[in-house]
Amino acid sequence: MSRRTIPVAAVLVLASAVVAGCSSGSGGRSGAGGGPPGGQAAGTGAAGAPAVTAPPSPTSASDLAALPLRAFVPSDDEARTLNKAEGLLAQDCMRRLGFGTWQPPATGPTAKTADVADQYGYLDEAQAAQYGFRSAAAVKGKPTDAPKLDPAQFTAETGATSVTDSKQVGGNIPDGGCFGEAGRKLDEGLTKPAGSVYEDLMGESYQRTNVDTRVVAGTKAWADCMKQKGYSYSSPQALSAESWGATVTQREIDTAKADVACTKQTNLPGIAFGVQRAIQQQQIAQHQQQLKDQRDFVDARLRKAAEVLRSRGQ
Repeated sequence: MSRRTIPVAAVLVLASAVVAGCSSGSGGRSGAGGGPPGGQAAGTGAAGAPAVTAPPSPTSASDLAALPLRAFVPSDDEARTLNKAEGLLAQDCMRRLGFGTWQPPATGPTAKTADVADQYGYLDEAQAAQYGFRSAAAVKGKPTDAPKLDPAQFTAETGATSVTDSKQVGGNIPDGGCFGEAGRKLDEGLTKPAGSVYEDLMGESYQRTNVDTRVVAGTKAWADCMKQKGYSYSSPQALSAESWGATVTQREIDTAKADVACTKQTNLPGIAFGVQRAIQQQQIAQHQQQLKDQRDFVDARLRKAAEVLRSRGQ
């Protein structure tokens, strides 16, 4: 099942309403015993931090996928369309270079978001009980019968000298190889926005979320819960620094199960997601034109990709 994407127009309208509300001067309840210490408005993390009315209570990692900024980049289905078109354009190039039987990579359905431990905790009790902090795929390992890499084919695909040397070979091989050429064909005639507004804002939203007082308090509650269960970790992130060994042990499983229990008890991922969602709605209202330009570019590429697919009867 593909990730649902919120329509861009709806995101922009919602973000505008969020900023209007933030600037209206309403700061939540106040009075003796009625608000957080220091006169901070209820539901806010610090001065200037957006309010969160009711954090969600996620039950799986997929519940945390629909952050507002993701409306401005390709959805899973859209990414498959772009990849399929680029694959067909790359196939033309590969055949031109003598790889007559080369086929584009498969673009199958996107796998369900893996419920693995992350910086805000772990939600899958069954997986924790069986695999600890690892995914089933990681434990079972990758297939060993994968085809060997053909160096000449790799160079044609990427333009690189080898897997360990990214220097472009040039000559009759286009810059970036056949995939580079395919990408440029989809971009041809389009105005690509300058900078990396999506990446910059997404990174900023993670940084602001991490230091938000609500998330800091939730992380402390998680750490206190873990301590009560006999585990001394300051945050879920500290678990990723642990050396668990080559195989899953009972110690890892027990720690992972405790992580799941404390994650659910404190709702740390729901708190963090609610804060980050509110931050992103604020960012969208502040950067509407830049983000609209980003989405317009994506939509233009999708139209060109659809033309490529139609021209090949797909």
